[in-house]
Parts: sequence; C-alpha cells; structure tokens
Amino acid sequence: MGLGIQREIEKRADAARPEPPPPPPPVRTGGFIGTAVFYAFIVGLVAGVLSVVKADELAHNTPRLVVRLTLGGVLLAVSVLLMTNWHLANQRLGQRLLTRMWGPRGPMNKRERFIARRVRDALTLVGIAFLAGAVYEILTAFVGTA
Repeated sequence: MGLGIQREIEKRADAARPEPPPPPPPVRTGGFIGTAVFYAFIVGLVAGVLSVVKADELAHNTPRLVVRLTLGGVLLAVSVLLMTNWHLANQRLGQRLLTRMWGPRGPMNKRERFIARRVRDALTLVGIAFLAGAVYEILTAFVGTA
C-alpha cells in the first residue's frame, strides 16, 4: 500500500515539474558568409599543405616568387579570418563540427559548452599556425630573390 502511494506522489511531482527549456539555437553555418568562411578554411588548409610540401619547387613554369607570395597571401588572409573571429568565423566553423557530434543545436550543458569553447580555441591555434606559415612563405619569397 505504501509503495502505491509513493508512486502516485512521484507521478504528481513529475507532472508539476516544468518542462526543460528547448535547446539553444545553433550558430548559423549557412548563408553567404558561412559558406565563404568554410571554403576559405578549406583553401587555407590546401595552401598550408602546399606550403609544407614545397609546392614552389613543383611549379616549373611559374616563378617561385609568385607561388610563395600567393601561398603566403592565402595563409595570411585565412589566419586573420580565424584569429580575429570576423563575423563569428570560429563559431561557424566549430558549429559545423559540433552539428556532426550532437545535431543542429547549440551546446546545452557544461560539457557541451566546454567542448564548444575548446573547438573555438583549437581553430584560433590553427589560425596562428596559418600565420606562421604565411610569414615563412612571404619571408622566403623575398630572401630567395635577393
């Protein structure tokens, strides 16, 4: 008898509880700016890989100065985009990854907010690495011509 009363009390307590709030909306990854940020990041990754494999030596008909300055310019533009967080670039790129992890919503609890912050921090570090690659490419372009 006591168990039935306890269950009834729990049912009434569950009914009295307010519903949990809806998940926060995600950062918008679509649109012109979101798509442009994503493709700029991809182009930056390609430029970084070409810089690491010394693509200027593979370009036979193009002067090395042009290839190095182009790679350096692309890396510099993407690094500025990531480090300054222009138009929420870090959040837009991070939200693309986080959408794959927990669906199209914003972070709901402390763990998810922690992961979202770390993803944005990692993208800032990638921006710093792109800046280092841009400085290297631009400096070697001018030192190599002297």
